[in-house]
Amino acid sequence: MPRNAFSTTTAALFAAAIGLAQPAAASPTEPATEELRGPLHPAPEKSAPAHATEARPAVQTVAQEAFGPVERAMAAELRAAAADPTGVGRPARLSRADLDAVLAFYETRDFRPLWSDRNGWTAMGRMLSERLDRAEEDGLDRTDYAVPAATGPDGARARADLAASLAAVAYARDARGARIDPARLSKTITPKLDMPSVEAVLRELAAASDPGAALAAYNPPHEGYRLLRARLAEMRKEAAAAGDAALVTGSTARPAAGKQAGASAPPAPITIPDVVANMERWRWMPRDLGARRIEVNIPEYTLRVVEDGRAVHTARVVVGKPGTQTPIFSETMEYVVVNPSWSVPQSILRKEFLPKLEADPDYAARNGYQVIRNGDRISIRQPPGERNALGFIKFMFPNQHAVYIHDTPQRKLFARDERAFSHGCVRVDQPFALADAVMAGTGFDAERLRGMIGKGEKTIFLAKPLPVHIGYFTIVADETGRLKRLPDIYGHDEKVRTALRQGGNRFAAR
Repeated sequence: MPRNAFSTTTAALFAAAIGLAQPAAASPTEPATEELRGPLHPAPEKSAPAHATEARPAVQTVAQEAFGPVERAMAAELRAAAADPTGVGRPARLSRADLDAVLAFYETRDFRPLWSDRNGWTAMGRMLSERLDRAEEDGLDRTDYAVPAATGPDGARARADLAASLAAVAYARDARGARIDPARLSKTITPKLDMPSVEAVLRELAAASDPGAALAAYNPPHEGYRLLRARLAEMRKEAAAAGDAALVTGSTARPAAGKQAGASAPPAPITIPDVVANMERWRWMPRDLGARRIEVNIPEYTLRVVEDGRAVHTARVVVGKPGTQTPIFSETMEYVVVNPSWSVPQSILRKEFLPKLEADPDYAARNGYQVIRNGDRISIRQPPGERNALGFIKFMFPNQHAVYIHDTPQRKLFARDERAFSHGCVRVDQPFALADAVMAGTGFDAERLRGMIGKGEKTIFLAKPLPVHIGYFTIVADETGRLKRLPDIYGHDEKVRTALRQGGNRFAAR
């Protein structure tokens, strides 16, 4: 909706509104000075005013139906907001464009309120209220969704209704991961967040039989998230019983863990901020992971092929060093390459290969590399073979980071508990067993693929593309379902905790 313009139809409705009798308490010039009382604390039940019990005509005109006392106040508030948005508060992570979209949604409803009437919050409003008030059950901060109480003059209730809608949109966005911009934490964190539009959120909540439940459903639906959520509730209950208010809110920071990658010390105890940080990273995952998929958890050094919620293949992996981290993202595996060649990336060429060539001009030839010169530009290629850095097979899911899953001739690394040694790609143990799991329907089982070794580079497409999710979770369930903590090898827990303590993304100036 344009910043200071409404449609002709809207203008006519305003005229109709102004022409109707309006009680003095609903004056649009009332100052918005009501006290913030937290997320929609329901007002006490009041007896209906005398005029509310009077018989009403069976058929109402549009103007009469759309513009009762509260509706007239809502129209006035919306008109004032469109003309001067500085008087309308909004959650910190919502922009001016989001506010405009909320105002436009009310306009499509002829400015009828969504959550309140002359008696305060409706049943729908109270259900929404309860969810906003319980935001911390999902690791969110309930103060981010505080709105005025729907009490007092009609204009105040109208502003509270608008604030409730804004809070609901903010909650839905935060539940999908809006609190933190992952790219600000690291260039290797590039999930594709699924942010719902203002219209989609309000349309869904307005049509729901329980808008509170519909709003809660914006949180991740995954089992890993649900386990963390349950553990968060247990920890807060334990902290409350112990009288530790700081732990109940999760306001205390975990002491620094010290050494990260390769640390031999046992993992630090699980704290509430740690649980919340891991819950936040679940918001980075696609809501639909795929019934059949590959999951890699970097701190766990583990890859799983999952079918219908059950791991049908599990393998150890080697991931990136802290200086060359394996990125966090989701993409789609499309094909595998048997007998791959390896073109040395420019970053490795500059930092590692060229210094070795300068020290030993025969280094490349002695190690089976081909030096390719194109004018002043040098590239290095390692042909297929048993010494190839990619081993005998690689699994390709094209992505912006140019990383993939592959075999390796360095088999001894898989025997180690700590396996952060690569330049960013994921090296997998038993690669042909993985191929057996992902190549179903292609006619290429592990035995056939092994028979192709040494017979030239061969690309084979999967019968059906397979989602690949590379995640970073330091609190996971063990074989018994009990949660355990893993080393924070890249320090992402602290980055997320710090970002949340600092308030995450805020767009108040926009």
